[in-house]
Amino acid sequence: EIHAEVQLKNYGKFLEEYASQLKRIEDALDDSVGDVWDFSLDPIALKLLPYEQSSLLELIKTENKVLNKVITVYAALCCEIKKLKYEAETKFYNGLLFYGEGATDSSMVEGDCQIQMGRFVSFLQELSCFVTRCYEVVVNVVHQLAVLYTSNK
Repeated sequence: EIHAEVQLKNYGKFLEEYASQLKRIEDALDDSVGDVWDFSLDPIALKLLPYEQSSLLELIKTENKVLNKVITVYAALCCEIKKLKYEAETKFYNGLLFYGEGATDSSMVEGDCQIQMGRFVSFLQELSCFVTRCYEVVVNVVHQLAVLYTSNK
């Protein structure tokens, strides 16, 4: 019985030391875990976002048909706003942010500014159409909110 207690105490010490050793290893690896993945060198990435197979209209179904229509309109407007935000971030932010960068006035040859601006005109035309579309969506959202707020039904 004494021998069993000694073995049990030794086993308890071993487990405590092993747990502390694992904790030290985990702490040491915690700082370098981010260094393992290199986006430019590793060709495969895992996308862990869930994929929703049901459509928006299937998720909105309720017994009240008027409520279904209202929610469908707002959901469609939210989707449109999300698409516009994505388009702005991917297509227009960088062009506006970095236009004219990298060249100084003294290093540019006569006429380079005009050529650079000429190439930028098509981008500005697309941006103008995008801003017009954003304006139309915002006006639609405001109209829909106003109708919902003032509606007696």
